[in-house]
Amino acid sequence: MNSYPLIQEQRKILPFYWLFTRLMMGIALLIALAMVAVPLYLIWEVAAVWSWFTMMFIPLGGWIFYAVLRRMRHLSWRNLNLNRTEMDNVQIHYVRWNPDSHTPEEHRFERSAIQRVYYGRYLTKEAHFYQRAKFREPVRTIQFWPEVHILYQQGLEHRLCTVRFYEETEANAWLSQLASQGVELRFTMYSTENLAPEAEVRAALEKDEHQEVVPWNIPVEDNFEIYRQRVVEDLIGRNHPSFRIREEKKQEKAKRSAARKQIKAFRSVGWAWLVFVLQWGIAFLLMELAKKGQINPDTMFIPFMIWVGMGVLFAFLTKVFVWKHVLIYSAFTFVNAIIMSVSLYETEDISPGARMLDSLGSASLLGILFICVPLLVYQFKVAAREALHKKYNNKSTHR
Repeated sequence: MNSYPLIQEQRKILPFYWLFTRLMMGIALLIALAMVAVPLYLIWEVAAVWSWFTMMFIPLGGWIFYAVLRRMRHLSWRNLNLNRTEMDNVQIHYVRWNPDSHTPEEHRFERSAIQRVYYGRYLTKEAHFYQRAKFREPVRTIQFWPEVHILYQQGLEHRLCTVRFYEETEANAWLSQLASQGVELRFTMYSTENLAPEAEVRAALEKDEHQEVVPWNIPVEDNFEIYRQRVVEDLIGRNHPSFRIREEKKQEKAKRSAARKQIKAFRSVGWAWLVFVLQWGIAFLLMELAKKGQINPDTMFIPFMIWVGMGVLFAFLTKVFVWKHVLIYSAFTFVNAIIMSVSLYETEDISPGARMLDSLGSASLLGILFICVPLLVYQFKVAAREALHKKYNNKSTHR
């Protein structure tokens, strides 16, 4: 018997990811506010026809602000209100926070009331937020971590206490203590991402047709992996409907992904090349408006938003849009802006038309810096993640 209590508490987000996430969400909120405030300012101050087209960004900015703020509040609440389970020699005490009512639910029961123990895995899509790793050690974002379901008797009804872990050693410590209760240990294929209500989990465990009674004195992690592989092979052999549908969707998604990777970006541009011709007409129009004093030639917001709007048109006109088209559009827009600056050069560099051309060129450069560079970084991270996932799958296959 253990002489000290075992405590399993929901982890907080690691400090680096917590600060980084808050910073990125703060930037997103500022951008969303700008998408709402700037169009209103332009309509009020400029009062030109073109300024009314910027109103399309207002609902988008409002939606982004609401979604980001809601996500920020959810993360903050989850990071402060942590589920906790404590087990000593006599009883188990656990606290669960209800995400709907934002209130804690506290329960306590004697260890002698335990009827059965289930061992399974739960899905997490944010493993890097909680898993501590060495410097430059890659962490898979999506992982399956161990969880233990403790079925116990309380009065005339059965209750369920679910304990989620972040490492196998944590789960093994609890299982080694629960083994002394002399109850059944069962493997289960039941798995969810978010912790479902107790009644729902209990009903799902009872209906799990693949659960299997196992002895306590076995290496749980290795044997559960063997059990999982056997169940999956059995489902394949029986052509189980749920598995077949999932595999069909997975294969269809893989085929679409492979087909998109084989698409030649330049060959699939199609009618979208006309957007670069249209950019000349936009440049002439902006120069004329600047000369007449209807727009400020030194602002880069208007040219940048125009380039973004034409980028959306470019994506719409492509035969099949792939991420490389963003690079093509940004690069050709920058080159187009340079050619326009040279071709439409005016003798007076300080004239409104010349300054408008400078703003167009600067806005196209901003597109490369703030859109292309982050996109390339993201694609490299996706490629690295896929390579890591493939490596992990190969290891699991040869285990």
